[in-house]
Amino acid sequence: MRVSQAVGIGLLGWTAILGAWSGAAALSSTDDREVAARLFADRVERYVRLRARLEEPLPPFDLRRDPWSLLLTRRYLASAIRTARVQAKAGDVFGPPVDGLFRDTITTAIYEIDIEGLVDGGESAVDLLVNEPVPEWAFQAVPRRLLERLPPLPPALAYRIACGALVLWDEHAEIVVDALPDAFVTR
Repeated sequence: MRVSQAVGIGLLGWTAILGAWSGAAALSSTDDREVAARLFADRVERYVRLRARLEEPLPPFDLRRDPWSLLLTRRYLASAIRTARVQAKAGDVFGPPVDGLFRDTITTAIYEIDIEGLVDGGESAVDLLVNEPVPEWAFQAVPRRLLERLPPLPPALAYRIACGALVLWDEHAEIVVDALPDAFVTR
């Protein structure tokens, strides 16, 4: 390998590191926010299409159904999603620059609408793993005034708060689609 190639590779590496770091920083312009919002919508849409394809052969998620049957359907769907998303990892949806959009929105909401009780990260620690369930007791509801500021979600997806993280939750499969750690920790 030539020295110029090594230097070029080194510069590429630093460029990637700085790009990733700046993605997590505050989004400076309206254009940046729009790009991040579109990227988030695309990532969510990709997940929704996958889930719809896996959900199609299953009975409908009607809460009037037998609870045991509904539970089995949810477990089957979660297993199918895990298999289809075996490579899924944290940040697939909330990765840069989307994380900056959400952190900016949450930080602004915390200060402007005085959301209390979310900044401490919660007392109970649970593992927030992509494609895995989280016990219902670990969640906090997202305040309505903050929900109004977050990008809308398609049916059967919801925002939740657990351990100071913003969680993208699949209500049908009852699994974590992605999580944004320390979303409610102000810096």
